[in-house]
Amino acid sequence: MRLSNITGSKSLVRDMESGAILNTQTSTADTLKHLKGQKQKEKLQLEKNTNDINSMKEEVSEIKDMVKQILGSLSDGR
Repeated sequence: MRLSNITGSKSLVRDMESGAILNTQTSTADTLKHLKGQKQKEKLQLEKNTNDINSMKEEVSEIKDMVKQILGSLSDGR
């Protein structure tokens, strides 16, 4: 593979056989991988938080129903 520097850029070269432009700066790729992993973690955390909130909503609803039943039975017992 023959590479030729691109004028005005330190990290880009052209593959003379295929004509493709290649980025030789690996820190950019590493940064993008890190950002992708971080976004995936944030997405999973958001899903977990959403599930936890929905679970708490169901539990609060159940508690409200129990309180209503208790209050109803206290009212009937008078």
